[in-house]
Amino acid sequence: MTVFKGVLALLLLPGCAFLPLESARVPHYSSRAVPSFPLEFREIVGAIHVHSTYSDGRLPPEAIARIAARQGLAFVLLTDHDTLRGRAEGKQGAREGVLLLCDEEISTRGGHYLGLRLPEEVQPYQAGARTIEAVHAAGGLGFIAHPFTRRSGWKDPAMRGMTGLEIYNAREDMEDENLLTLGAGILLFGADLSIPAWLDRPSKTLAWWDRLLADGQRVVAIGGANAHGLERFGLRLGPYATLFKLVRNHLLIRGELSEQAVYDALERGHLFVAHDIVADARGFLFAALRDGAVQGVMGDEVRGAAGLELYVYLPSPGEMVLYKDGRAAARARGQQLRATPDGPGVYRLEATRKGRPWIYSKPIYVLE
Repeated sequence: MTVFKGVLALLLLPGCAFLPLESARVPHYSSRAVPSFPLEFREIVGAIHVHSTYSDGRLPPEAIARIAARQGLAFVLLTDHDTLRGRAEGKQGAREGVLLLCDEEISTRGGHYLGLRLPEEVQPYQAGARTIEAVHAAGGLGFIAHPFTRRSGWKDPAMRGMTGLEIYNAREDMEDENLLTLGAGILLFGADLSIPAWLDRPSKTLAWWDRLLADGQRVVAIGGANAHGLERFGLRLGPYATLFKLVRNHLLIRGELSEQAVYDALERGHLFVAHDIVADARGFLFAALRDGAVQGVMGDEVRGAAGLELYVYLPSPGEMVLYKDGRAAARARGQQLRATPDGPGVYRLEATRKGRPWIYSKPIYVLE
């Protein structure tokens, strides 16, 4: 099936061999209608799980910041393998108008773990459970990275104490594709046109996330670019610019952009993950309303289902599915969905556009 998708992409895009490898911005089809109620949050967009020359990335932090700026990103979380050297050498902070934060992808015996907001490096190659404990004890935020990759998926049964996990990881998705077909597509049509052809809904990871949520864990889901600027045989198989459009994290923050604002939004789950290469997702909203007033947004707990309305707004027309406790509870097409919650539960929203995965919201927790 995956080979078929690649071949189909080659057949449907004749004559495109001379298109540029990297377009400047994400596609945008929005009608830009505005929801009728105000929010106290401001939306910022950035990339998480990015590698530089401090580990196995192709570019230094300064060059990564320039690419991110051209893509309209507000922040980038560098997560070099088992090191915080970038921070120690003064790379953290505002560069090219982009906030660079230097964090760590920690190698464990159970898989890879993103350690954010750490005061110092965490010792690598410990058991997964011990790494989770170490990050938590240091006051950091911890996310399981690419849980289902063949070589470095999460194998440790321990998961309590983590902040969250990557529900989508670009390399994890790429592993399911035929490398020869993918490479041929990139050579002929460029990364921006060929890489989206293998974009799939991460069903396995979403099912795992739903099980954790049903178990009562407040698990924050993020999207990992896993950007290295990978090259093979002269082909850019994972250009930073393309991956910065392929998966983005849209955070809702209060006040000005800052290190604390980014980490607070991640900790609270005030965010959604989007494949902006499908369409610009800025302006998406998932909120709980009562009598027209906002009671909470994604990541929040709201007490009492009586009189509550769950409201979804898409910045472009699409297809929406509202999930309750992992099961589809409501569907709609267009730009808005309004649903009355069927009692307490964990509610989250997925949106597609023309059949392609697009947006994954964090849950709203409706309590008794």
